[in-house]
Amino acid sequence: MLSLIVSTIAFFIASFFIRRYFEDMGIPKGFTRGTMVFVLATAVSYGVAWVVDWMAG
Repeated sequence: MLSLIVSTIAFFIASFFIRRYFEDMGIPKGFTRGTMVFVLATAVSYGVAWVVDWMAG
């Protein structure tokens, strides 16, 4: 349960910073950028969940 909560928080934090990074790079808004933000934030979320499970187990 803890990994679900922490990974959800990590998803939103990661998506915020990835979106800002892409804006600073000048990548225009669109489907591809939105998909990349989603995929990268999901990867971060899975990684955080794995670390939490590893530490708790």
